[in-house]
Parts: sequence; C-alpha cells; structure tokens
Amino acid sequence: MAIICLEAPAWRRAPGPDPAPGPDPALQAPLLALAPRVALEVRGALWADGRGLDAAALASRLLARLGELGVREARAGVADTPVAARAAARTAGAGVRVVPPGTDRAFLAPLPLVVLDIDEPLLLLLDGVGVATCGALAAVPREAVEVRFGGAAVTPWRRARADDARRLFAAPLPVQPHASMDFVDYVVTDPERLVFTANALLGRLLEGLAGRGEHARALTLSLPLANGQTWRRTLRAARPTASRELWLRRLRDVLDRLTVDDAVAGMALRVEGAEAAGSVQGDLFDPGFASAGAAEAAVARLLDTGTAVVEARPGRHPLAERRTVWQPVAPEVVRERPCSAGAGQPAAVASAAAEAAGALTLQLLPEPRPVRVETVARRDHQRPLRYHDGRWHQLETVAGPERVSGGVWEEEAYAREYFRAVTGQGALVWLFRDAVRDRWFLHGWWD
Repeated sequence: MAIICLEAPAWRRAPGPDPAPGPDPALQAPLLALAPRVALEVRGALWADGRGLDAAALASRLLARLGELGVREARAGVADTPVAARAAARTAGAGVRVVPPGTDRAFLAPLPLVVLDIDEPLLLLLDGVGVATCGALAAVPREAVEVRFGGAAVTPWRRARADDARRLFAAPLPVQPHASMDFVDYVVTDPERLVFTANALLGRLLEGLAGRGEHARALTLSLPLANGQTWRRTLRAARPTASRELWLRRLRDVLDRLTVDDAVAGMALRVEGAEAAGSVQGDLFDPGFASAGAAEAAVARLLDTGTAVVEARPGRHPLAERRTVWQPVAPEVVRERPCSAGAGQPAAVASAAAEAAGALTLQLLPEPRPVRVETVARRDHQRPLRYHDGRWHQLETVAGPERVSGGVWEEEAYAREYFRAVTGQGALVWLFRDAVRDRWFLHGWWD
C-alpha cells in the first residue's frame, strides 16, 4: 500500500460548470511534517506518499492533523493505485479505509462510475447502455470502448481496471555531491594546510561525480571563519570536467591569494552544476587504436562460436525509433563481406564522397528526450518558439507540423506533431509534441 488520498466534503466538486474550491494550498506545509511527499489536486483531494511506511497509521496521523487545522469530516483512503485510494476515501464512512494490497480491481468492481471522475456526458452515455459500475466498464473490451464511446472513454476504462499510472508526486531533485570538514580543536591560517584539506575533499567529491557518470561545471568553496561568518567563492571551468588536477589548480589559485577577516574553522566543497560525462567516439578497428587487435580477435571468437551477428534493416513502422529492425546475419556471410567502408571503397574515399555530397545525417536519440517548450498558438496547432534541455535554445525557423498517429488496436496509441527547426546556433533539430500526453520531446538533430 503506497498511495493515501485525503478528502473532505468542502473540497468536493459540485455538478455544474463551477469548479470546486479544492484544498487550501496552505495545508501542504503542515502535512509535509508527517509525510515525505504531499500533492494537491484542484479537483478536490490531497495525496500523500506512503511507500515504505505504515500507510494506514500515516493516514490516521494526517487526518488528525487536518482536524487540528480546522478541516471537518475529512476521510482517507489507502490503496496501491490512486483511483482505488480515492474511491476508498469517498466511500469511507469516517476515518481511514484501507484496500488490501493486490485487490484494487476487485474493490472497484461494485462501485458506481462516479468514483472515476467521469465527465457528465460520458457518464450519461454509459448509463444509457446499462454500464453503471466499474466492473461492468472493465469487462468491456478496449476496442469496443473506443468504437462506441470514443477515445475519451479509454482513460476511465483503464482506471476501472485499476490501471492508473498517474504520477502524483514530482521526482525529488538529485542531491549534488558535496564534502566538508570542520576544524574542531584548532583553526587554520596557513594556505598550504588549506590546500591539503581541499585536495582531500576534492578526491571524495570527484569520486561521487564519477559514480554518477557526470562532470562538474562549477564548484562552490565555503570557508567558515572563527568569527562566525562564512566566506564563499564559486569556481568555474572552461568546460565541464572531473579532472582532479584542474580543479585543484583552481582551488590553489584562490587559496594562495586568500584574504579573510579571521582564521578558518572549516572547509566545504559543493558541486553547483553538473552534466553527463561525454567522450569522443573512435573506431575499434582503426590501426591507430591500441585495442584494434583485441577487437578483431574477439569478433573472430564470436563468429567461431556461431553467435548471431545482426544488422540494421529499415522497417515500415511510422515512428522513427521503432522503424529499425535488427536481423541476424549468418557468420559465413559476415566473413565474405569487405571490412572497408562504402561498398568496398576505402574509408577515406567513402568519407570524401559523403562530404562532397553535402548530405545531412539524422542523429536519432535512442529514446525521445522530454524537453520544455514555449509555444505560440496558430490556427490548428501550437508552434514552438524555444525549447529547454539544460539551457534554452531559441528557434529561428520552424517547419511543420507533420502529423503521425496510429496504434489504435495496439497496447498504446500514439499521435505526434513533428517540427523541424533551426536554432539560433544554426543546429537543425527534430521536435515533436505527443498529442496524447500533451508533452514535448527532442527526437534528434541533423549534422
């Protein structure tokens, strides 16, 4: 049991166009003193994260706290899924109602459809054909739900089956690596001793970065002083790096010229900005690489053992990330193929031919990367103005949308609006809007 739903009659949405007042946002802070994460919903509920805790006991404490804050007749539901937790809260006579683990669908089956927050027109349509409970809706095949009631009925149908993948709580922000040391029985005035301490802290800090596969863009050096003040300085590198020598040189430059009002009573280092470590890709079979011989021997052993070699073949799926099909190639076919590039041409000739042609190559991300996008409304779509994937990129020219949709009879339907855009730095990028989830993604770029 992980999800806790808190409801009160004053938060319930009344029929009609007027929205419910919803919970007071000021309630979140007092509840966060009891639960690790709390989310507020404008449609009339508070959610608490009970994963890894005694959720039922936590729900009782949250109700008691709401009572102290003046919220009357509050109730709580505890279940594995949000839809079952909310239904339990609505049907609880008083206090806490707990749905046993693994029984969410059976719990929902006899309940009326109103517990699913279905819009009034769809609720009347379902009632007109005799579908009045969650169990009755869950028993209808998905294809029949889409054909008879439209795509808007798929989400209630999923929730009637206790299939509710809503993300109620935002992912916690990662804690940046940091290291510190307090000089308990003494203070330091010698810069060399400060450099020695900085070197020790830097080793622990960069080990943490290496474990996360990241490089640091900036470090903050903090020095608590004997008079109670703290001296701080942010150090930056020309490019993100995890080089101990580089950061130690930057720290030494600062500490050698340090001027403070009192003796130093401690030291702390903290990473202020980091990004994924990058590396230059090389050719394992290039004779200039020391590993070329070992790579050729490893491939020969794979071929001798009969392990399948695969090659990429273009498929016909509308989505680019699903279009490539990997098909096995017989070992004897691999042995007969030349190892040079470009259909038997030397690598330098093939490279020169491709450069002369001036063709752009699409660099497709393995998985579309979620990005934040600012848009402006057009006649039938939202035109992207700029996107953020760590920093903002202004879009100077945008072409689109090119719409792709399908998968109606598959497990997951899709509908996308693709845009090709040129950034202010001259990069040609490929963005799309997922119309099903109303989210934007970066799919790749051309170079």
